[in-house]
Amino acid sequence: MFVYSLLRNGASVPEILICLLSLVLAAGIAIIVHEIAHGFVALKCGDPTAKMANRLTLNPVVHFDLVGLILIVLVGFGWAKPVPVNPNNFKNYKKGMLLVSSAGVISNIIMCGIGLLLLYLLYPLFIVYVNPTAYVFQLFGYYFLLLFININFMLAFFNLLPIYPLDGFRLLDVFLKPGNAYSRFMYRYGGYCILALVLLGNVLRAVNLDYLDIFSLVNSLITKLIGLVVS
Repeated sequence: MFVYSLLRNGASVPEILICLLSLVLAAGIAIIVHEIAHGFVALKCGDPTAKMANRLTLNPVVHFDLVGLILIVLVGFGWAKPVPVNPNNFKNYKKGMLLVSSAGVISNIIMCGIGLLLLYLLYPLFIVYVNPTAYVFQLFGYYFLLLFININFMLAFFNLLPIYPLDGFRLLDVFLKPGNAYSRFMYRYGGYCILALVLLGNVLRAVNLDYLDIFSLVNSLITKLIGLVVS
């Protein structure tokens, strides 16, 4: 659990509050922009459903999902309400599905790159102590960028998994024959597959088998990348 990890590492109450605030903000931006990207590209492909539902906005209220927000605070990962898309409105069905399905992942990759660039440029300011007030903003900025980079990287990777209802499945499904066995299985059990994958990762980490957990491997990769940026 994310909050538990902060307490276990001996973080003070102010540090925990600053980290939680930066987490909610970083995750909110990453997830909301991901969903808006789907809706915006769908609009360009001929489907105005998201626009008509007023979902092409950065206003977090219209994207709010209670369970997703709670999970962000507790485990550092969550979601917003999916933007509605009607593929039947696409000018070209296959092209539209490919573009819309990849839009969210591409937006997360771009945001991850922006986060890395900002961390590279601002890191010298984060390590120079000025005064207690400045330290609060330094700590917030540092936590925010670290979490922003990690969350966007993980979202991009996670959504590329070929499991329903993730974007990776929709990208793959475009090239499969209608009614194929894999798609039927995923439509029925995809949610359980995601849950099993997440639970398996937690079990592997609990027994110190992180090298078998795909999420730990991805996290190690982005940690090394961040290390290169701040070194």
